[in-house]
Amino acid sequence: CDTWASIKHLKRESAYRSAKIVRSSPLNMRDGFISEDRSNDGAQVSETQKVRRLVCDGAEKKLKLVTQKRPKWAVDNGPVTPAFATGLSNRILNRRKRLSLTKLVDANVSCPSAGVVSSTKFDKTGRLLLTGGSDGHARIFVREHSDPSYSMLGSFHNMNAPVQKVDFLPSGSNKILMASARGLFQLNIETNVIDRLAMFRTAESWDAGSFVLGERDSRTMVCVLGRQGRVGIADLQSRCKVATLNSNGHVKGAVFSSDGKDLVTVNSQGTINIWDLRMHRCKQQLFSNEVTNAVTVALSRNNDLLAVGTTNGTAAYYTRWQGDTTETSITPFINTSLNTGIDCMHFSHDGKMLLISSSKTKDALRIIDTSTGYTISNWPTSTTPLGYVFSSDFNREGTELVVGNARGRALLFAVTS
Repeated sequence: CDTWASIKHLKRESAYRSAKIVRSSPLNMRDGFISEDRSNDGAQVSETQKVRRLVCDGAEKKLKLVTQKRPKWAVDNGPVTPAFATGLSNRILNRRKRLSLTKLVDANVSCPSAGVVSSTKFDKTGRLLLTGGSDGHARIFVREHSDPSYSMLGSFHNMNAPVQKVDFLPSGSNKILMASARGLFQLNIETNVIDRLAMFRTAESWDAGSFVLGERDSRTMVCVLGRQGRVGIADLQSRCKVATLNSNGHVKGAVFSSDGKDLVTVNSQGTINIWDLRMHRCKQQLFSNEVTNAVTVALSRNNDLLAVGTTNGTAAYYTRWQGDTTETSITPFINTSLNTGIDCMHFSHDGKMLLISSSKTKDALRIIDTSTGYTISNWPTSTTPLGYVFSSDFNREGTELVVGNARGRALLFAVTS
């Protein structure tokens, strides 16, 4: 019996050795997939797929060896490279910069405009909101401390001429500057007195709707653009024109610095001129090959960021634009989230957000995070009732955003980061 058992054992061993392959680890079949159990196998297996033959009971079967690649996160705990650390910090920063905007009751719900809301502006306190529309009305809305919504405070009607732009004077919230095709008007909220300013008349080819306000040495300055590169500067206290600057090309936009000592203009070729208002001369000129066909310019409150909008929807902003040289070629940050001409562009008061909008396309409003250069991706959504945007403004704290559209509404949003 022992001899017969030994013979059977030898036959089995001979048959096993004559097989096509010899395996030291079993094959597990699970849900129709064959994988190799290599818990006791220390040999390295190539990542390429292999086909092995196994002879069993005279039948030849092909088995496909499935090897799993090492996951990307299963890396050795080595030193973190600076590039990886920078990318990680940027991703975390982008997540934290996502905005949450909540729709509130319309700011002009008590008296909506019968036409396009072409201009919207908060005052310094955030309690007053000014709107101007194509129906010829400049309306003032006030918010009481206990009331979350705005109510109608007063209205000024410009006969037979749509209001192009309105703004509060920097000296206080009791005076307003209004522009229409008939010229510039100064309004006093307390006395309801309207004065027409004679410094810039339409007959002299001045575009009253292009005015911008600034303050220098406690005096309010106004800048109005004209034809053939002319830029007019006037003092609202004395009602006199201070200077007329001559620039190359057609000037499309202007903005005062925060201290009122400099004026930044941009022409249609994208050339930026920085003017010294004390000497009435151009002290610096900036140009970039990436920016052409400019239509608007914006400057942050602390003068650190300078932005230019173009006719094709490109928004370019510069971080290091102030220099000592007369002519400087600088490379800006480029944002192409819009594809139509930018009508409105302005920074939030802290300079962390740049808002751009176009009235030629529906819902064409974007907010750019200036620290990363990326567009805020979670707003606006497909359900945000923006419509055709013509104007917008942040309040001083950056907690509210008002948007004026073509349907006569002043949409109000609460902003949280």
